[in-house]
Parts: sequence; C-alpha cells; structure tokens
Amino acid sequence: MNNNETDNRLSSQYIDLLDERLGGKALSCSDQWFAPCSNLVKAGRGVFKEGHFVDTGQWMDGWESRRSYGRKRDLDYDWCVLRLGVPGRVVGVDVDTNHFRGNAPEAISVQAASVQGVVTEDTEWTEILSKSSTEAHSQNLFDVNSKRNWTHLRLCIYPDGGMARFRAYGIPAVDKGQFFLGEPMDLASARFGGRGLLCSDMFYSAPSNLLMPTFGKNMGDGWETRRRRDQANDWAIVKLAGVGSIRKVVIDTAHFKGNFPDRFTLEAVNTDRKDLNAQDIPWQTVVSETPLYADQEHVFVSEINVPEDAQFTHVRLNIFPDGGVSRLRIFGYPDWETVNVL
Repeated sequence: MNNNETDNRLSSQYIDLLDERLGGKALSCSDQWFAPCSNLVKAGRGVFKEGHFVDTGQWMDGWESRRSYGRKRDLDYDWCVLRLGVPGRVVGVDVDTNHFRGNAPEAISVQAASVQGVVTEDTEWTEILSKSSTEAHSQNLFDVNSKRNWTHLRLCIYPDGGMARFRAYGIPAVDKGQFFLGEPMDLASARFGGRGLLCSDMFYSAPSNLLMPTFGKNMGDGWETRRRRDQANDWAIVKLAGVGSIRKVVIDTAHFKGNFPDRFTLEAVNTDRKDLNAQDIPWQTVVSETPLYADQEHVFVSEINVPEDAQFTHVRLNIFPDGGVSRLRIFGYPDWETVNVL
C-alpha cells in the first residue's frame, strides 16, 4: 500500500523500531559506493544539495549502490542488514526514495531475523515482505503481516540503486528478564512501547519526541506548539506501554528557555476506547495544575493524586497555554500480561 493514509496510521500509531535515537543501526551492505547505508536510519527524509559533487559523483543523503552491470554479484539484488533499535513486531515499512529520481530501485523486499548476539552467515532469514514495486522520489509504504518479534532486518533492493531513508514501524518487545522483581518501568518510553497518539498541535515538532529514552539534544527534539491567540490550551495523549500504575512523573523542559509552558496538568485513564478526545472520557487528575520552569527537569512524586494501585492505559499532558516540552517520563509498575514481551 502506498498512500498518505497508511503513512499517517503507521507514524502516529506505531514506533519506528529503526529510529537512530533508540539504537537503530545499519550494520552492513553489499555495496555503498555512492552513499553509505548508515544514512538510512537518520532523522528526516533526507536533503538534496544541487551541484554538490564528491569523488563518486553527486552527493546523496541516503544509501546508494553502484550500477549492477560491470561488477560481479552472486545475487540479482543489493542488500543492507539493519539492527532494530529495540526488538519488536513489525507492522509496516517506509522505503523513502526522496530525491532519488533517476537512481531508485525498481522493487524491494524485506527479510527479518531474531538473533541473540550478532548476525552471521548462518543467520536464518524470514521474508516478511515479498518483492514489491517502488516509485522514485516517493514514500513507498507497505503493510507487513508478521506476528513474531524480530531483532534485525535485511532490506533487498532490485536490482540496485538508492533510497534516502528506511523506517520499520511496529510494537517494541520488552525483555522482562532485564527487570528485577518490583522494578518500576518508564511506561511512556518508546523503548518499551509508549506511543504518542493525539495532540492539539504539533506545528514545530511531534509529541512522539517526548517519549524518547535519550535526553533531548535541542529544541527540535521535543514537542512544541505554535503560540496560541485564544483562551484554550494545548495537550498531548500518550498510550502507555501496558496497563500500569503511576508512581513518579518527570517533565523535562530542556532547551526550552523562552517558550516553555507556564504550567501543566497530567491526567490518566484506563480505557480501550479509540475516541480518546471525546468529552465523556473519564480522565483522572494525576498531577494538579503546577508551574513549569525553563530548561530544567521537574520531578513529581508526592504530588501524585491517584492511588498507588490504580491502573491506567493512557495519560494526557495538558500545557498552559502553549509552548514546548522536551521529555515526559511516567514511572510505574506494569501489568506484564499487557506488555509485548520477548
């Protein structure tokens, strides 16, 4: 499937398991003569610098192999092996050929593997997307019907060529063995499956940035809304990694010095409804209206207003009236039956 509807559904409902901030990495490829495969997991859709030539030709912001004729190959395609930033179940991929107009591949396929350690010549690959046609200078989006959790992907391009970026959207899988008994989890973290679902505004940046496990690197690496000229406020709804309690909240306004929100509230709900912005959703106040300050981490424990054993599926961060937040952390104890585990 190749349309904006699929793009919106994948990017808004799922995590890019190849996100460089989560640890996604291109490990090796059959050929990267014109442009290195490491570019595939970088942020954005890639840029084009017209007339900027290097020793190999036009500089390209992506991965590009040589033309297949004139070189020896054992296969009729080029390939790139990538390690997911977090293991997980892949539900869709985006093969973005942005700016690759006369040098895009004709088709692609995707294989997957679940590996403990490193990929070797003996690694067993399973095809999760059969050979599919692609278009130049486009986001080529495909649904993936795979029920297993994977650690690595192998992208195959036919017969050769290049692309700007590769995204693998899905649901992260948590290694329960990495948690000791009674250890809390950051239920909002994208590393464990937290997802930004809805927001009032993301003029400057998306709420999904709030959930990255790393510290924000600049103002662009957070959630920022435009300036409001009415009496309303901005908000963002986050689906937690699983059903869980809320025992500690962290709001980080790092880098937001002249545009941080004046104050905030945090609400939570336990529901399986999809219309989370409906007026009758029974949100409960977790942290009452509280001032925020520029460029600092705010930690709330005693301020939490819900019972220790209360269970929630979603939180809503309300900021007044507008502005930017770098990170949101929600620490609590998960119901492991509701978490995608390895």
